[in-house]
Amino acid sequence: MDQRTIAILEKQRQDLVVRVLKKHEEAEAGRLLTERILEGISEFFLMFDQDFRLVQANRDFALAATAGGPDAKPGSDPEAAARPDPARLDQLFPPEDGQLIRARLLARDPRRLETRLLLAGGPVPVRLRPQVHETPGGRVLYLLLCSDLSELRQLMARLAEGQRQLMHSSRLASLGEMTAGIGHELTQPLNTILLLARNALKVLDTPLSPRPGLVRENLELIVDRAEKAGDIINTMRSFGRKVEGELAAVDVAALLKKIVQFLSGQLRIHGVDLQLRLADAPLLVWAIEVRLEQVFLNLMQNAIQAMGGTERPRLELSTRLEERLDVRSMRYETCVVVSVADNGCGMDAETQTKIFAPFFTTRTGSGGMGLGLSLVDRIVREFSGFIDVDSQPGCGARFSVWLPLYQPEEEKEARP
Repeated sequence: MDQRTIAILEKQRQDLVVRVLKKHEEAEAGRLLTERILEGISEFFLMFDQDFRLVQANRDFALAATAGGPDAKPGSDPEAAARPDPARLDQLFPPEDGQLIRARLLARDPRRLETRLLLAGGPVPVRLRPQVHETPGGRVLYLLLCSDLSELRQLMARLAEGQRQLMHSSRLASLGEMTAGIGHELTQPLNTILLLARNALKVLDTPLSPRPGLVRENLELIVDRAEKAGDIINTMRSFGRKVEGELAAVDVAALLKKIVQFLSGQLRIHGVDLQLRLADAPLLVWAIEVRLEQVFLNLMQNAIQAMGGTERPRLELSTRLEERLDVRSMRYETCVVVSVADNGCGMDAETQTKIFAPFFTTRTGSGGMGLGLSLVDRIVREFSGFIDVDSQPGCGARFSVWLPLYQPEEEKEARP
């Protein structure tokens, strides 16, 4: 009887050992699976306990956390950072962002946000997604999945620099197209200066009939014409400079008058009848002046070129205020509308659908690259605006640029 009991107990012991070993193998397999999953995630994965202490992270975070740090040593184990660590959430993010992340985790708010992850090698821009997980045993874990934005930011910076280069090249190309008009504008004051100087010399060479009043008048006119020539040259230089500028309130009417003055020689050479229908009160938009200048300069030059075969070319510039529904906020907003209209060759419906596409051009024989209107459309959208086109073959074209009217903050808050 005793031997039988011992045998039964021994068998139960062996069964218990087998079950414990199986459970251990299952737990180990689950742990390895979790580690493989974490290692396969290409983003930074961070897990915090209910006290916001870092308890687990994936290998990518471990490598980034140790690379280039002041305490990093050759041959150091990057997996050490992935094991339980006393680091806290507040130490890994800027103070204000850390408080916001903590608040969203506590509120179980899954909205994404962009911040900087403070690592040994320096801050890394990230976009993170907060999540909360509760284990069957009631343990609360806070999870952060962080996407590294470093390469994206670098790419966006290169794209922005490329756009600035393209804008500068477009402005230089515009200067080249206006060379004849600029030469005509400079010829007039220079010829006047030459004529008046010769008249003054003749008066001085005739001592028997001195006329100091005429000499003074000629000299004053010479000064005036020289200043006009200087203004033309300065305007040319301002258009040719590679200046980016900053966002500011820009008076659209004043900007259009500046461009008209710059194009006056070109308009005169082509015999264009210019009609200005500008609002009396200043119409302000929030933009970078040099970029907005490029928009209207391109549109006006395109209009002049479109009227190349027109018997009586006419260019109309107009400004007005319009209300439109902003589909993003579902509220009406006031817009400044600038229209550039010509009576040139016009466009059919198919061409109108392509004109804003990069490298599309109807000037195949004149060296056009097809980037002007594409650049114009991109700049206008950058300032929360848009462009619409109304045209028919043989009936000219009207380009209307819509931009939100700039209002001081106190006026915005007062609006319903």
